[in-house]
Amino acid sequence: MEQVLSMLMSVIMMFVQFVMSFIGGGGTINPVNPVDPDTPETPVVEEYRWPLNKASYVTEGFPDYKDGTYHGGVDIVLSKGDSEGEPFYAVKDGKVTISINDNQDNLGYGNCVMVAHSGGISSFYAQAKSIAVEKDASVKKGDLLGYVGKTGNAKSAHLHLEIWKESNGSTSRVNPLDYVKNPYEGTSLIPGDDDNTSSAGSFNFSVFGYGHGVGMSQDGAIALAKNGYTYKKILTCYYPGTTIKTDSKTPETIVKDKQTVSILEFLCKTVEREIGSDSPLEAIKAQAVASYTYAKVYGYGNGQAYNSSFKYSGTKVEAACLEVLGMSKAGDKPTAYYVDYKGNPAQTFYFANAAGKTTSSVSVWGGDEIPYLAGGVSSPEAQTKSSKSYTDKEMKALIEAYAVKYGKTAKFDSDPSKWIQIVSHDGSLGDKGYVTKIKVAGITMTGNEFRSKVLNYGLKSHCFTVNYVGLPVTGGG
Repeated sequence: MEQVLSMLMSVIMMFVQFVMSFIGGGGTINPVNPVDPDTPETPVVEEYRWPLNKASYVTEGFPDYKDGTYHGGVDIVLSKGDSEGEPFYAVKDGKVTISINDNQDNLGYGNCVMVAHSGGISSFYAQAKSIAVEKDASVKKGDLLGYVGKTGNAKSAHLHLEIWKESNGSTSRVNPLDYVKNPYEGTSLIPGDDDNTSSAGSFNFSVFGYGHGVGMSQDGAIALAKNGYTYKKILTCYYPGTTIKTDSKTPETIVKDKQTVSILEFLCKTVEREIGSDSPLEAIKAQAVASYTYAKVYGYGNGQAYNSSFKYSGTKVEAACLEVLGMSKAGDKPTAYYVDYKGNPAQTFYFANAAGKTTSSVSVWGGDEIPYLAGGVSSPEAQTKSSKSYTDKEMKALIEAYAVKYGKTAKFDSDPSKWIQIVSHDGSLGDKGYVTKIKVAGITMTGNEFRSKVLNYGLKSHCFTVNYVGLPVTGGG
């Protein structure tokens, strides 16, 4: 506990005095000067936004739990479905002063992030599944901060949100609901949305593709590693008939999202997002080889998830990727291991990219041309279909967050049905297929960019159709 407290103190020195008095458990800590809930603050509410982009509500409020014990914040969950993995966003512009992503208890807070705002206000988000931003990063209102989880002392998945206010040399927790207003209770507009258009409409996606059970399953790789399999044995298990070779032409740097990064950085940030840094070492190595081989075949910007904010230096992921790249330390010349089949790099599909890139279990999985992909098949694959819906308010918030983050200009038609238009697809399923070009509020992008950067991987595949249901109702003014 002392080590965790020391870490918290080192990142926000201006909070040293009151942090020292907070020793306890996340959500069960007594503040120095708790604000009387009967005399709430009167901030400029419109400066702040709700941290979630889906219908949600408060299960435990400020300042006490329902049982009367001190809480210090609010707990927020989705109105429908499991909250686990739901993205949460910055309530206002600011600078990240705490970013802890180690899956430890951390005084009950688990994975947590704090953002310092103007006027002596800080927002604190805790018990997350993972954090997506680094310390000292500047964020805008609506920027992604992390994903809802149940780390620390949380019993179930929720977002624990606190607002801290500094005044006259002391800092206290104050009621978050005096600052952030829930757009799903009493209003149809998201915070900061100053137009007069509301609607009961929704964007309904039908998503197609094939799940794993073919190629390499990451869950399977983790299980095999726990049973003593080396990474090479894991790979040949899932890609039978292949061999592991070294690539004498491994690039030292690659271009990812228009930025030049080292091959080590690319691999670490890809592997962490794909299989997770808490996986067994041999499973991480297997993922690293599969990821490098996939990039060797399909390019470094396609088909793989990527955690751009992951701090990989000194981690287990870095150690695994260094070994796979044939490096003893960062800066060495790389000679990567890759999966080879009859003199060519194999098509190393695996769970995350397979579900988003394949349309035919016969021609791709286990077909005559690529027999080694039969390794993961336990039963004949069937085409999967899933559905996902977003209200127009949820979609607008997601598009606006994307536009701010990537420096784009979003133009919203008064008719929400015109916000999203599929321009072209590859026809892999006849009248539908993997979306190759889509216009989103006037911004043209690929279907995979829409899936990953706008919807934060909310769809399992970029093979989808979308239709808008509901007509806009324009208010007065």
